[in-house]
Amino acid sequence: MWIILGFFLSMSVFALEPFEVLKNVKILRVLPNNIVMLNHGIEDGLIKNDHIKISNEVDGFGSRAICIKISATTSYWRLYRVPNGNAFSLDYTYTIQGIANREIPFPEANILDTEHKISEVEIKKEEQGPNPLNVKRDLPERLTERDLINATGPDKRKLVVEEAINQERFKRDFTDNRLSVYASPFTRQSINEGESYRYGFRGGNIASKYRFTTQFDQQQSKLKDPLTDASVSTRSTAGQAQFVIHRLKKNVSTLTLLNYNSFRFSSLATPKNHWQVGAIGFTWHLYESKSLEYFDLSYIPLIDVRETDTIDNKTKTKKIVKKSGLRHGFKFAMKSKINERISFENLLWFRPFQDPSNWAIKGDDMNLTLDLKVIFNLASNFYFDYNLIFMRDILWRELNDLPENNVINSLNFRYDFEFN
Repeated sequence: MWIILGFFLSMSVFALEPFEVLKNVKILRVLPNNIVMLNHGIEDGLIKNDHIKISNEVDGFGSRAICIKISATTSYWRLYRVPNGNAFSLDYTYTIQGIANREIPFPEANILDTEHKISEVEIKKEEQGPNPLNVKRDLPERLTERDLINATGPDKRKLVVEEAINQERFKRDFTDNRLSVYASPFTRQSINEGESYRYGFRGGNIASKYRFTTQFDQQQSKLKDPLTDASVSTRSTAGQAQFVIHRLKKNVSTLTLLNYNSFRFSSLATPKNHWQVGAIGFTWHLYESKSLEYFDLSYIPLIDVRETDTIDNKTKTKKIVKKSGLRHGFKFAMKSKINERISFENLLWFRPFQDPSNWAIKGDDMNLTLDLKVIFNLASNFYFDYNLIFMRDILWRELNDLPENNVINSLNFRYDFEFN
């Protein structure tokens, strides 16, 4: 019994776990039907039927692949999802990353049950050359965000501007897109002690370098005064558009941002309109690992324009107060994988206000938002989220005599659509 148990434990060691990475991988040989031979085998922790994505620093994502044959020091892989056949060259060094086998789509899953006969041919150095391999473009299904890798541009020797503006990569990065729709059966916020319903969407492209995302979120509720039976409705609306040039340098990305939000209590809105526009900022990628997908710090200067409804104490009429200035936007973001189906996200924004009339920074006007989220992957593209949001805005208190803190708890169901 102990021998059998030890056998299975040893088998679990020699398998590439999801998100595990092997570097310095070379292609030794190319065969028909998009089969390649790599210079890593059982001694490197690989086994037959392993599922990986292949990438390199020059062209980014290359393909996904399934191991169909393996020896001690080499292995054969059937490539699929190949967006660019020219991304494969004998001159390149590749990185492979493990993917769970449940992510293999149909009909590629049939590869696992097929016996492949491959003749062992000794590789001669003179047969290797700099020309791209005969790998064909192959996209039976759309790419997903798990396919994305950190790219630094098509040629490291190019100038920074040439790397940042690559028209061919730009067109390719906008061929696959994703739309996520979500709705909340339960949302409760502390500012009005009321329950509401929440819905919205997130959209963007699935890309390795040029990334555009947009988001719309709305919450609505209706409260009744127990003494007067009068109904009071509230509605909050938030929108965001963001453009990123990912990995402009090894650990730096650019950030362009547009934010909008409004918060209406019956006939009063605080704010009525609130715009934040940032033309250029930067994100520093501080750390990433198998379990920590990203750990980033960003800074972007924001032009801040805000309109708020208030009540004049003398005339008892509604008036609009306008305020504009500069905010220094600091963002801390991280995402951690607990296991294959559960992950945790943390997003913290604090944006101190700077008055352009005297350039003084108001330390108490931080416009702070803390967004914590636990994500459960229920099925392939179906998710359940618990979301906790803490918001602090002193202008709620100064202009409308409302609490300056608001805590929102919500349970969300989300579904992702992919299209091109």
